[in-house]
Amino acid sequence: MRQPGAGFAVLVNANAKRGGRRVAVQIARALPGADVRLTRTPEEVDHWLAGLREPRAVFPAGGDGTVIGLINALARVYKDRPLPRVGILPLGTGNAWAHVIGAPKLDVALKLLRTATDPLPTRRFGLIECDGMLTHFAGAGWDAQVLDDYKTQLALSKGPSKWLSKTAAGYVVATVVRTAPKSVLYGRPHVLIENLGDEVWTITADRKLIKVHGVGHGAVLYDGMASVAGCAISPELGSRFRAYPFAERFLGMMNVRVYDEEPVSAVMRIPRIWRGEHPLRGMHDWFTTAVRMTFSRPIPLQVGGDAVGIRQTVEYRISERQVDIVDFRGFDPPA
Repeated sequence: MRQPGAGFAVLVNANAKRGGRRVAVQIARALPGADVRLTRTPEEVDHWLAGLREPRAVFPAGGDGTVIGLINALARVYKDRPLPRVGILPLGTGNAWAHVIGAPKLDVALKLLRTATDPLPTRRFGLIECDGMLTHFAGAGWDAQVLDDYKTQLALSKGPSKWLSKTAAGYVVATVVRTAPKSVLYGRPHVLIENLGDEVWTITADRKLIKVHGVGHGAVLYDGMASVAGCAISPELGSRFRAYPFAERFLGMMNVRVYDEEPVSAVMRIPRIWRGEHPLRGMHDWFTTAVRMTFSRPIPLQVGGDAVGIRQTVEYRISERQVDIVDFRGFDPPA
């Protein structure tokens, strides 16, 4: 009889605050037969993945950074081969992708996997190439600055404020107290967005996808001021912040989004932006396979929720690779 965890491979980041040996032991006990590996370096991850033989699914235990790190490692190891199924055991703060596929808390997820039968329920996602990485979202402007300010605030928080900073309220506080004043001080940059793909689609006020005729390779999609400009194939940025509510509507294309609003007005609309309401004044959406964004000054860039530095020109492309993510909503409830 097959053990409950047979065929599952689980990556645990030894450097993660909520990962480590304790979590690895918990997973190994819950899923006997699973290959649970505690790693510290990308080289260790690549070596472990290269030794796997047709896993049922590979699960990173961590947040969005751990998930993106694993997918990029799989792309290196599998090269021209299709990626194996990927699952997510959420241990991070934002857990953007985990929310999208209904991943529950760790103990519940492990109970579901113990009784899982093949084929595992999955959802297919595209991937974006940006700054040499594969990711599910990336952007420059407020979103990158908010993420950077949020992490700074979290590092400085102590006691009860530490717990509050890890909630959605922490993002709001970072936006209002840290990011918005910087935007007032420095102003919004100008951005030129050029289409590097072929077809371009957009979404109407009543949420219908329509093709934009006469707009092909080299066309200018946007030429104006921007608070945020980025791309996504998944609707959340973390903590259920639906910054790209239509990102899943078009497999094979990425949702390019620009938000242009004065800081005070943008802060007043945070609840509506958070819920992904549409339409919103100053919000523009397109769907295409590649764009180049050129800003009037260097601004922060985030890839998959991690700040990667300052850029003035950024290119985003939809990758030829796609990934099947284990969809926990397709499992029967645990007994």
